[in-house]
Amino acid sequence: MEKFVVSSAPFVHSKNDLNKMFLFTAIALVLPAIFSVLYFGLNAFIIIAVSLVTCLLSECLFNLIKLKKFKVDNFSFFVTGLILALSMPYKAPFYIVIACGFFSVFIVKFALGGLGINKFNPANTGRCFAGIILAGFSGEFYKTIINGEELTSLATGGTNTLTNLFSGQAVGGIGTTCIIVLLICLVFLIYTRVIDYKLPLFAILSYFVVQVVLVGLEPAMMNMLSGSFLFACIFIITDPNTSPNTLPGKFVYAVLFGGLSALLWKIGSLGENTIFVVALFVNMLVPFMDKYFVWKPLNFGGYRNAHKK
Repeated sequence: MEKFVVSSAPFVHSKNDLNKMFLFTAIALVLPAIFSVLYFGLNAFIIIAVSLVTCLLSECLFNLIKLKKFKVDNFSFFVTGLILALSMPYKAPFYIVIACGFFSVFIVKFALGGLGINKFNPANTGRCFAGIILAGFSGEFYKTIINGEELTSLATGGTNTLTNLFSGQAVGGIGTTCIIVLLICLVFLIYTRVIDYKLPLFAILSYFVVQVVLVGLEPAMMNMLSGSFLFACIFIITDPNTSPNTLPGKFVYAVLFGGLSALLWKIGSLGENTIFVVALFVNMLVPFMDKYFVWKPLNFGGYRNAHKK
């Protein structure tokens, strides 16, 4: 007798299993992590270490409370900890990193869903939490000295240059400043089929179009490459657990993220927090998108009128 395997959603639609997806994402995150330490020094290393240890201990604590066996083979705590750390400025207080790491894993990742069924991206929600508990997080902490000159983020009226953005000698989260490094990560994750290229593509195009309309071509290019927008396009909005499942939903989700990010970057007052807040907002709309933005089969009367024959 033939046996059938019965299981509940979500189902696997890729050759990559969950462990491989986390592993490939972790590998991609290591590159900006290494660069951040080389450029920002000891502070960046401590931020990364504190974030990883906090996420690991938070996961252990939750499993201990729920009397579950803790497994590290899926690298999930490593991915959450690195995304959170790399989105932080190098001047971020360590207690902020600890608070956000605990919030990301213990509250968002497990208490509000669990591995694989998260309602929100844990690292991004933790980063938004940082902006809530520390108001100055959008401006004062995003300053650095480059070649003897103090630079601030473009999001707060700063003076990043295109050369600095490609070389990584720019202002932003410790893992978000080098465009070349991020592009390498993007190509790697698309090649390994960890992320769907349509999400970053739609987001980048919509951001660029809105920015060109608002500020012109050259400033639009600068704003798109500055800050954490490209980082979020690669590591946050592409999270398969918290992004739409249908192609129309993915299109709306990515375009809404890119367009709102561009608009609020221009008229808002959230500074570097803008990208993460917008990502959280569109994340909240994913159930609505999965329900209403779906392919509908064309009906020419055959099925509907079949009962009349």
